[in-house]
Amino acid sequence: MTVYRAVFNSRVAEGSLRPFVLPYLLYGMVILVIYLLIPHTNNRIIYGARWLVLAAVCACQWQTVSDATSSSMAIGFATGLTSAWGVVWAWTWLVWRRPQCDAKRVQRRNRRAEHNGMANRSAGSGIGNRNGHATANDAGNALASIAASGGENEVEYYWQSYPSTLRERFPWVMDLVMNFRGPGWNWAIPPLPALPPNVKASLNEPVDADSWTGVSSIGLRRFNTRRELFNSRVPRFILGYFALDIIKCVMKADPYYTFGPNTYTLPPHLQNLSPNTIRFVRQIISSFAIIVSLEMVFYLPSLIISLLFGPHNFGLRAEPWYYPSTWGSFSNILTKGLNGLWGSWWHQTFRFAFSAPTNYFIREKYFSPKSMTAKISALVFAFGISGFLHAGGSFTQIPETKPLHAPIFFMLQALGILIQSTFCSIFHSQIKRLPSSVRKTGNLLFTLGWLFETGYWLTDDFARGGLWLYEPIPVSLLRGLGFGDEGDGWWCWEHIGMGWYKGRRWWESGIAV
Repeated sequence: MTVYRAVFNSRVAEGSLRPFVLPYLLYGMVILVIYLLIPHTNNRIIYGARWLVLAAVCACQWQTVSDATSSSMAIGFATGLTSAWGVVWAWTWLVWRRPQCDAKRVQRRNRRAEHNGMANRSAGSGIGNRNGHATANDAGNALASIAASGGENEVEYYWQSYPSTLRERFPWVMDLVMNFRGPGWNWAIPPLPALPPNVKASLNEPVDADSWTGVSSIGLRRFNTRRELFNSRVPRFILGYFALDIIKCVMKADPYYTFGPNTYTLPPHLQNLSPNTIRFVRQIISSFAIIVSLEMVFYLPSLIISLLFGPHNFGLRAEPWYYPSTWGSFSNILTKGLNGLWGSWWHQTFRFAFSAPTNYFIREKYFSPKSMTAKISALVFAFGISGFLHAGGSFTQIPETKPLHAPIFFMLQALGILIQSTFCSIFHSQIKRLPSSVRKTGNLLFTLGWLFETGYWLTDDFARGGLWLYEPIPVSLLRGLGFGDEGDGWWCWEHIGMGWYKGRRWWESGIAV
């Protein structure tokens, strides 16, 4: 790590590299936000200018990818990934969708006290019973009516389309651009749980069974109170912290996680294992590291915005239902195989952008929704875009990497899904007669086998680029107790710092990480 840091510093000094600098690296997104703040639904000239805006965003993002990184391996990888994401997100809102025309979000406001009396009287007069029986929607209306009784004002929810005033438009656009899965938006990805009953009732929408259960079709869970969110997130965050400590210590013992594939002497726990077993162990450790690291990052917004600051400071965006769980039920893999892993179990953070091109072509009637063309298009775009994002991350790492390996890995996942789905379609009648346990075992074995045969394309490049040299936690209990390398101690972030970077031009200067 010391060598990589020295190379980085020397290249920054000579001007061939720049660090991760804020706000310089956000200029592309700033351009996108400024354009979306300008109303263009009734102006063909401004709407047509979106192609120039898209070109400007892409140019900014390419500039970042071409010469920016960080001495922190995680931030170095994130530099390229977020730059690539800026391109994808700009295409989503400038080409594939028209947010000013069709996007709207749930917003909340205080309802005056005099309205409360009417609502409460309605709730107390039988809540709209039909033949003496209350419906789920009636119960939801009652729930909404008493949502905040006892106070001077009561909260009510409404759909907010593109606002007419700049004061309201700015938070609307920022929420649109910073929101990936779309909770509280009419474009929310399908796997998210339904809105809470009191919210749907306030919106005058039917309160169905899904709204009451708070669990989505793939197993994502909604949290109705901050206590529920706390009980779910905080213990898992603590466990994740110690899990990262263990994983980091294990990785430091194996030179693979420092240099990638190499011929250095194996650590004792791997020396008597076969090459395939070693590859399997390394892929398992890499997978755990990826999953736990992602989950810890995904926890931070809910912990900070909802639990620390709360709705009093952040309004609806701090309500606990806004932060459903990230991973689907493991049963999706057992019932759907490789497609279930990527389409239902794996985190769906980027799903909206991945599916936006295919949805656009379906909406414009280039092909029908359930056609084979649509299915192949969905796979190619989803895994192709994912490969593009990870290639960007590989490209901006300091060590020499192979950025094309990430797209190869993800396109192989699309191929695997096609192979499994085609096989199951051809032999559907025979497979259907098999016991459920046999079918589930087959799905699991195919998924694990395909990941084992293809996973090295991604995990090797992560290791080759030094991604696992990053320090995920500030204080290490294990290393403080002597389980790390020589010289390791309790504090792990001594080399992480921020400073002022002075660029060649004033707009290139800023805070460097």
